[in-house]
Amino acid sequence: MLQRVELEQKRLADYLPVVGEEVIEEIRSLAEPLRGARVVHVNATAFGGGVAEMLQTLVPLMCDVGLDAEWQVIEGEDEFFN
Repeated sequence: MLQRVELEQKRLADYLPVVGEEVIEEIRSLAEPLRGARVVHVNATAFGGGVAEMLQTLVPLMCDVGLDAEWQVIEGEDEFFN
């Protein structure tokens, strides 16, 4: 069973002061051919660990540039994960 992880909205434009307009425009340009593509990240946990830390920011930013991205967590008994 999969459970969708609800995430806060993030905007690529919020990074403008850090990376500059050129980088923001390059990311948007690279993402344009993927607009509307569905991407589902599947992980074993929604918190702790490096993957969960990255997906909290990555997935909302993917959505901001036009991808249909989401994050799903696998639910299962302990035996499933061992």
